[in-house]
Amino acid sequence: MAQTQIADLITPEVYLNYMQEDYPERNRLLRSGIVVPPPENVQSQMNAGGTIINMPFWDDLGRGEPDIMSDNPAVSATPDKVTADKDQAVKHFWHKSWSSMDVAGMMATGRAKDPVQQILSRMATWWESAEQGALIASTKGVFADNLTNDADDMSYRIYSDVVAGSLTPANRISGAAVRRARVTMGDYMDEFAAIAVHSAVYVNMADNDEIDFIKPSESTEIAMFQGMEVIVDDRMPVTVGVNSPAYTCYLFGRGAFAFTDGAGADLVAFETDREPAVGNGGGQDTVHTRRHALLHPRGVKFTNVGVAALSPSWSELEDAANWDRVYNRKNIRMAQLVVNA
Repeated sequence: MAQTQIADLITPEVYLNYMQEDYPERNRLLRSGIVVPPPENVQSQMNAGGTIINMPFWDDLGRGEPDIMSDNPAVSATPDKVTADKDQAVKHFWHKSWSSMDVAGMMATGRAKDPVQQILSRMATWWESAEQGALIASTKGVFADNLTNDADDMSYRIYSDVVAGSLTPANRISGAAVRRARVTMGDYMDEFAAIAVHSAVYVNMADNDEIDFIKPSESTEIAMFQGMEVIVDDRMPVTVGVNSPAYTCYLFGRGAFAFTDGAGADLVAFETDREPAVGNGGGQDTVHTRRHALLHPRGVKFTNVGVAALSPSWSELEDAANWDRVYNRKNIRMAQLVVNA
């Protein structure tokens, strides 16, 4: 029996190629320089077995003054040594599917396949949002570990739990406050490329006339603050206080995260299925998408001590116990600012 299926409307391989081509232009994380591809030796491990990628690295040479040479043969120089450590990343195994009943499309627009076409048109945007959510969750975990184990040395806090009428500019986001957060990276402070804020914080930045807008080539306008791209996301942490909420802002440096997506030909990244009997014979189409990704904050080891499934959920990414900083603070390209908006 002949029946119209999704594959009759769009070829999965062709659509997947289109989505992958369109994706870099949509994804603000990629565009801002926050995330960069990992080294080739890390990329090659994506196609190997297991869920954890080990990334050994050499520590930098210690700082200090040089020896002073002499003509005394009885005095020998004492050499220093180079040491090594290990960073560690987790592989993410993600899936998302959407289904549509033919009758629902007929009732809505008179065309059974219209809901499927809507799904296909929004998939790239959905995955961009999902990856941004995973990045925010990972960042929350990194700073939770920093507070617990590293004396909160990556943060600057001006939040005060006072009633709204008692707030002063000293408690709100400002150019001065952002500079204090930047300087937690010391003389590497100019490495920041983006700042992520809640919309309640963004409006204060705009009201202070501290936002500049640029329009590179033919793309849409990009909001900039102190040379950093502004990313507005209401999934940014908001902590409820007794009198007023605390808003957390994240500053990201270039290459703060390593990111790669895909795992060779064995991954079926996009496929469809049809169940004609569902809905008492009305029929249902389902679209499946899969991602095998690495999204890792450089220099903060994923310990994997509290992960229940094959890869971590967002709540597990937020858990301080799953992270441990292994790079020097200046080489962790992130900072945190906590404000009253």
